[in-house]
Amino acid sequence: MSQRATEHVPAPLSYEPDSATGASGWEGVRLAEIFRILRRRIALIILATVVFAAAAGIALVFIKPLYTATATVLIDPRRPNVINLDAKQTQIQAPATDDATIESQVLLSQSISVLRRVVDDLNLTKDQEFQPKPGLLAPIKRLFAAPPVSNADPQEAARMAAVSVLQSRLKVARQRNSFLIDINVSAHNPETAARVANAISQAYFEELVRSKSDATKMAAGWLNQQLNDLKARVLASDKAVEEFRGAHNLTLSQGETVNSQQITDLNGKLVEARAEAAQARAKFDQVAEIAKSKADPGSLSEALASETIAKLRGQYAQLTMNEADLTSRYGPQHPQVTAVKAQLRDTQKLIAAEVLRILQSRRHSYEVAAAREASLEKSLAALQNISSESGQAEVRLRELQREADANRALYESFLGRYKEASARETLDLPEARIVTTANAPVQPSFPKAWLFLGLAIPLGAAFGSIIAIAVDRFDRRVKTIDQVEAISGVPGIASLPLVGLRELSRITKRGRDELARYQEQPTRMLPLALQPPLMRYIIEEPNSVFAEAIRAVRLSVQRAARTRPMQTIMLTSAIEGEGKTTLAANLALSYAMMGVRTLIVEGDLRNPQLTRSLCPNAQWGLFDVALGRASLQQTILFDRATSLSVLPSPPSNELEAMSEFAFSDSMRIILGELRRHYDVIIVDAPPLIPLVDSRALGEHADGIVLAVGWDRTPQDLIARAVDLLSPLKDRVLGTVLTRVDLRRLRNYDYYHSSAYIKPYEYGTDLRQGASS
Repeated sequence: MSQRATEHVPAPLSYEPDSATGASGWEGVRLAEIFRILRRRIALIILATVVFAAAAGIALVFIKPLYTATATVLIDPRRPNVINLDAKQTQIQAPATDDATIESQVLLSQSISVLRRVVDDLNLTKDQEFQPKPGLLAPIKRLFAAPPVSNADPQEAARMAAVSVLQSRLKVARQRNSFLIDINVSAHNPETAARVANAISQAYFEELVRSKSDATKMAAGWLNQQLNDLKARVLASDKAVEEFRGAHNLTLSQGETVNSQQITDLNGKLVEARAEAAQARAKFDQVAEIAKSKADPGSLSEALASETIAKLRGQYAQLTMNEADLTSRYGPQHPQVTAVKAQLRDTQKLIAAEVLRILQSRRHSYEVAAAREASLEKSLAALQNISSESGQAEVRLRELQREADANRALYESFLGRYKEASARETLDLPEARIVTTANAPVQPSFPKAWLFLGLAIPLGAAFGSIIAIAVDRFDRRVKTIDQVEAISGVPGIASLPLVGLRELSRITKRGRDELARYQEQPTRMLPLALQPPLMRYIIEEPNSVFAEAIRAVRLSVQRAARTRPMQTIMLTSAIEGEGKTTLAANLALSYAMMGVRTLIVEGDLRNPQLTRSLCPNAQWGLFDVALGRASLQQTILFDRATSLSVLPSPPSNELEAMSEFAFSDSMRIILGELRRHYDVIIVDAPPLIPLVDSRALGEHADGIVLAVGWDRTPQDLIARAVDLLSPLKDRVLGTVLTRVDLRRLRNYDYYHSSAYIKPYEYGTDLRQGASS
């Protein structure tokens, strides 16, 4: 319960949907506010979750299960060929298959050509499971579909329809970054799923074999065609070379022309002849120099090698010794000395003759070498003249020879490839193999109960949360007293809590004995025990939160009475059903219990709910006093148990006269007379918006209290009601939030809920239908 005074200073709003401006307020939602919205709308979230879970359960019951069978194929780029014509490649090469190649194989395994083969092999066109079934949107799709071809083959159409269904049931995926691909097929029959998965893997393998064989055949045919052309080109180029060589007398020997070989040989011989001539000339010059200078010929190599010169040099040396010996013995004039000298001269002459012979020999050798060099130079010059004349022909010959060699090399390369392709046409295997065949699955792959429920529950909670937030943000009904203050611009006096049915039933049971003794009397009110529990709740539970709220309203009136007279208090509301009559009755009882002379007046002449609750058998009322049918003393009823006086207004058929009564002087006169006899007059006025009576009664009231139904009254109606009271704005004491569910209020305004009231309940329980 919240107790407010007229000096109230509004606290920061805890629930702010831009109520004062009328905006939707979506831009100011904070995380804490979202949690509070979800908490106060938890029932809606639970309902949405239950609905989604129930829908998932129903789906699990009615959806026909699907079984998925899986066959695994390995794309093996390292698989060796049965034959290898390249003798240099004897080891298995590293794989060159990249991601694009693997993805291409994945797409190939689910291509139309593979699936058509499976449909034909398994005769799936006769299988009901692989025949297209019209869906809910089939009639609409037919409206926008292209018209069928009139001459289309029915069998082909059935085959393509089965292929389309098979495509929707097929999923081919690569196992992470490996060379393995899984072929998954779903069907209602597990055996059918396994059979189709194996058929697809086999068809894929056969497609690889066929495509590789076709490619090899195509390559072999193209190579054969190229070989015929290349063979003709090789023969033509070889013939051109031979004809050109014969026409220009360019005979080849060991890959070169004869002329070129002769020039090469002569060049070698000329180099040797020049070296020999130079050597012979050097030797000749050496001998000539010795002969000219008469030097010792012993340094000559020929002299050193000549036995004749060696013997003569020996004799010369011996004679020289004899000469020296004889000269020393007989003197230089002795005949023996003279004879020895004559022998020395003869020996020296013989040596000179031998050296001359060597000189002539060297001169002859030099002359021979020079003549040979000259001859070779002459022959080389002649051959070079001939070579210069045939040079252009040799250039053309080499060009023709290179062309012929290139054609021959290309022909041999194509011939080797053709032989290899012909050999691989039947022996080469595809780079793929079936690793695992599919087996009939035991458990269905769809639907999975745990997955359905696992998704349904959070989705339901999320959907419920979204709906809860949307409902809460678009909910224009007031939820907090601060919100009412922001809309109305007047203080919020109190929050009157909701009293539950169980509590009301407990109080009602107390009046059973009184009901047996009760006798109807038109001049008396109902006994207190027979009055509606809510109309006397402040007496039954004086320590309750409800009673505290009533006392807060009374305190607000008493504070206002310090500054101006506050004898007549009018209680009204924007629309009916907002608890203003309950508030008026309990406020009047609060005053009466204090010993104050209190009168409660039935101001709602058209719907006298107060009269029906307290004195349903009343004969006279306020309208009768105005018409002079009864006096105030006859009309006012007094309850001795509570000291409360009631001026009722029994239902009447004079509606037209009643509608003008509130504006008449009679109402002013009656209220003036009542002021003389009572300290406090509580007027239970009709609602403001549907009727104008409250606006007229407000002219006679000293203070006005506006009752606002919690979680009932829309914000715009509150604003409209305040606008209607704008001429009497100075008399409006404040607003009272009625029928507040304090437990739910905690989710909107924790500080104004019952969270801080429990320690002050004087040991009594907070018996209400929705307590905090």
